Amino acid sequence: MFFFKKRQHEDTQTTQPKIIVGLGNPGMKYTRNRHNFGFMVVDRLADQHQIQFTPAKSSFVFADTRKSSVYPASSSTSFRLCKPMTYMNASGVAVKQMLKYFDAEPAQIFVVYDDIDLPLGALRIRTNGSAGGHRGIKSIIDQIGTDEFPRLRLGIGPQGNLASEDFVLTNFKKEELPSVNDVIETSVNAINDYAEHDIYWIMNKYNQTKHKEFNE
Repeated sequence: MFFFKKRQHEDTQTTQPKIIVGLGNPGMKYTRNRHNFGFMVVDRLADQHQIQFTPAKSSFVFADTRKSSVYPASSSTSFRLCKPMTYMNASGVAVKQMLKYFDAEPAQIFVVYDDIDLPLGALRIRTNGSAGGHRGIKSIIDQIGTDEFPRLRLGIGPQGNLASEDFVLTNFKKEELPSVNDVIETSVNAINDYAEHDIYWIMNKYNQTKHKEFNE
């Protein structure tokens, strides 16, 4: 089991690349699903930095911005992009392997995922907290033994009359795509800023959205 310590959180951020974990389901049939919002963000980051994902373990793939020819970075201003290949409900299995593979602590990960409780267009950065009904986050908490890790919640609601488990597997509608792209670009900017600033700095900058009333 991992134990979170604020001082350790501060130290490890400056000595090792941060680990950005986008949640989603692997496979082409899920590519445009709302549940794959986290994948969409890290894929966009990989494109921006012109880096490729490679397998590390059977449970995840990763790309390292230190290999970027576009934005070369040192260890203190870089990050690793990771995508679990375990399917959403077993995301924790992959994250636990990531921490072991990179010899990292939970505070070094930054999990990006869809949130049905926030409206599309809203995002919320948090330092810790419960799963809030998200099975991927629940799996991570169960596997690593703590909820003390930063995360970025991306709104996909409202769900309408569909059950939650069905709604998250629907594709974004054509008329929603401009909002989706805006959120992806804002998330990319936030993560790039996170490479050079601490979590509280990006919270202060990016948690002030036009959907402020939902961002709690």
